[in-house]
Amino acid sequence: MRRETKRPGTHPTEITASGPVRTCVGCGSRKAQAELTRFVVGPQGGVVADRRRRLPGRGAYLCGAGCLTAALKRKALGRAFRGKAGQLDPSALGQAWE
Repeated sequence: MRRETKRPGTHPTEITASGPVRTCVGCGSRKAQAELTRFVVGPQGGVVADRRRRLPGRGAYLCGAGCLTAALKRKALGRAFRGKAGQLDPSALGQAWE
């Protein structure tokens, strides 16, 4: 008896975008990496926006300012960085978003 294997690309909600697909930690939507803003824990221990996607370390992706609010409310950024982010300052993150 043969088991059927899932073929890549057969999932009904799969996004057909060129390049990597990432999940927004605020709303949970999946989008192309180019459409999202990456945040990382910077050298001083604070969370900073990584617009060029060049800083080392774990990244958390957000798709909009509303998602930043939702991620802070749900404490999703702290989980995404596995507790290494320290204290998150919402006003500094809002400024980094700009």
